[in-house]
Parts: sequence; structure tokens; C-alpha cells
Amino acid sequence: MNKKIIVITKDYEARKLIKKTFFNYKFEIYFFDTIRESLDIIYTEMPDLVIVDTLSDSNVSISIINELKKDPIFVSMNVITITPSDFYIESWEDFLVDDYIRVDNLSKDIAMRTILSFERIERVVATSPLTKLPGNLVIQREIQRRIEHGDIFALAYADIDYFKPFNDRYGFSRGDDVIKMLGRIILNIVREEQPSGSFVGHIGGDDFVYIMSPDQIEDATKKIVEYFNILIKNFYDEEDLKKGYIDSINREGEKHTYPLMSVSIGITSNRYRRFKHFSEMAEAASAMKAIAKKQKELRYAIDRRRDVI
Repeated sequence: MNKKIIVITKDYEARKLIKKTFFNYKFEIYFFDTIRESLDIIYTEMPDLVIVDTLSDSNVSISIINELKKDPIFVSMNVITITPSDFYIESWEDFLVDDYIRVDNLSKDIAMRTILSFERIERVVATSPLTKLPGNLVIQREIQRRIEHGDIFALAYADIDYFKPFNDRYGFSRGDDVIKMLGRIILNIVREEQPSGSFVGHIGGDDFVYIMSPDQIEDATKKIVEYFNILIKNFYDEEDLKKGYIDSINREGEKHTYPLMSVSIGITSNRYRRFKHFSEMAEAASAMKAIAKKQKELRYAIDRRRDVI
């Protein structure tokens, strides 16, 4: 899979240099004049690297970069800035980038720093390489952080029904495409419904979690289920789609028929329940997901239990 790089600069010579340097690399490179123009593709495509020229409009660029890097969803996205030759900063807490290149060293350092950034992020085991969403470690920390801060939030746990038979029938490549599709649906809808304060993570396989306000999570979940049911049809061969099921092999090695895939989601909240540890909350959401799987129509279940205070 080619690495996706977004370059933000108005400087013609810098663009020409970067194009020439990366000519023989298998990178997908997109150029923008300003960081604001690049935000749509950053949010929807999740690039592997953003190179930002801060020589002009530096205050706006730094402000937007800081906002992006504070978001756990962008923990895997590297940001390299092109800075003035006399660049100096007292505190990196005010400049949340992964690396920088002084402009007079650009031709010498751009290739090396880019390769190093990709090697560094591949060592970050906290991120799913398939969906580029935060993985288990970040998920656990995020839930625990919110619990300890006293935040009121809802946690949803989603997975795909009948995914394994589909994977066995069509192969891992198409199965990976389904997982990426669900991750994108969840990310886009959660972002649309709650742009600030939400979180999406990929536990692994076909398991995802997302965090939202308790007042907004049900509407978002309904949309996730609806969009998945529409888009999943694109992943089946026409013959199987017409039948409404697939033939695959069960765990006992016997031929069996399986319905088309659906998504089941369990939701819990700490609004009326006390959770001291992330594992307690994850277990409650998982229990709700098990209930959702038993329902014929409604593919999600909400934990409405209340602790006695």
C-alpha cells in the first residue's frame, strides 16, 4: 500500500524539490497552498504524513496542527514542519509536531526525515495498520483517562456478524476491505454527529469502539447500522446477493449457509453507572453487544441499568 503524503506550501521551488526527491518512491503526494484547504482530505483519507511549510501563515498552521495532534484519532499521523533557518522554540508543548526541517536543509534532509517518520510510526503498536485508527493501548488509556477525570460519556462496542464465513468464502483481502469500510463509516458518522470530544478506536479484527456523549450516541449508532446495511451489499458477488446468503464452512468443517453480514453494537454509559476501570466499562458494552446479536431487527442494545446511589 502506497504511503499518502500531504504537502502544504505555496513555495514553487519547495514543491519542485519535493516532487523531484520523491520521484522514485511509491508515495501518493497531494499539494495544497494552505492547511485549511487540506483539512477535508486529512479528515477523510487519514494521510501517513503531513509536511507543512510554516514560513508563511505560521500562527494559523501551528494552531490547526496543535488541534489535530491533540485528537487521539490522529495519533498515527506524522507531521513534519518546514521552519525558518533560525527556528527556535522554548517548549514543544506549544508545537505538537513530530519533526521539523530548517528551510536551508530541505534538499538534504527531506527524504531522510520522511523515511524515518514512516519507520517510527510502524513501531507504534498502539495503532491499527489496517484502519490507522487508535488501537488497544490508546483505547484503554482513553477510556481510563475519561473515567479518572470524571467525564460523563457513552462507550459503544461494535463488531460484524458472520464476518468469518465471509472471510473464508471471499478471502482476506475482501475481508480487510469490509473492516476498513466499517471503520470509515464509524469515523465519519461519529465525527459528523459530534465533531468535538468524540473518539473512535479499532480493537483489532472486526471489533471497533467509539465514545460519544450519551445524548448523541444512539442517533449515531442508528446511522452506522443503516449505512453498513446499505454498503455491505457491494462486497458480495451478484449470485450470493440474489440468494441472500453464502455457503461456507463452519467450525466443524461442515458446509453451512450464512446470512449476509450485519453489524451489532453494544452501548453503555457512566451517567448512571459507576466504573472505576476501563475493563469494567468495556465488559458492560460487550455484554450489550451480545444482546444486540440476539435481536432480529434492532442491531444495537443500550445498557439502561442504574447503580443504586
